[in-house]
Amino acid sequence: RRLPSSVAHPHRPPPALPLSFCRIMAEPSSSDDVALTDIELLQAAWINELRAPELLPHEHELVLRVKEQVAEQEARVEELDERDSLLRSLYEMDNERTNYQLRSYLRTRLEKLTKMAIFIARRQGEADAEARPLLSRPEQNFLGKYLALYQDHIDAEAWSSLQHAEQLPEQLRQIATAAAGNPLNVTPDLSAHVFCTARRACERFTFHDEVVELQPGDTVLLPYEPIRHLVLDGSVQLT
Repeated sequence: RRLPSSVAHPHRPPPALPLSFCRIMAEPSSSDDVALTDIELLQAAWINELRAPELLPHEHELVLRVKEQVAEQEARVEELDERDSLLRSLYEMDNERTNYQLRSYLRTRLEKLTKMAIFIARRQGEADAEARPLLSRPEQNFLGKYLALYQDHIDAEAWSSLQHAEQLPEQLRQIATAAAGNPLNVTPDLSAHVFCTARRACERFTFHDEVVELQPGDTVLLPYEPIRHLVLDGSVQLT
């Protein structure tokens, strides 16, 4: 009778569990914070990005950590033998789910970038150097190339067919300054209503002359603008 691998190999270290089974403490900003895994933090960032009417700051460090953990799990899968088929399946399923969430998070941001390209480019130019970066480096490169490509398209399809188009004011010919009817000059609707759940006790704020105080677990429907700072500091989770 064949012994289980854990008995047949007494000195073999037990394989690590997949990411979703490992609870890693987030860096809590208060005693009310709940421990979350990086995978749970990624899912929260994805849902926030889906629900928020504006582009949120890029979760650069979280994305890097998740990618590193996925790479480590892929390396573990390569080390597993045939007797660890169940664990191999768990790893592969967990990696597929994590990669799906990561791609969905980045894809949602890309959709907002293309929709609000000019607004985001202006916001980038006005951003505080010490504030959290709004865009990752690849997103910055994409935004610059996307706007340049769109400008080339307008030059080729519109201005090249008009006589003396070069005599028109530069502000009229540039997509960044010709705001009227520009499909790229969309601004976020901060008055849009969103559902949110408080992750911890939130500081009071005023809404329609009423003082609102959210406690952990409270779920409310409010315009985005008065809770925007709570979303950015992680006090509330959009749902």
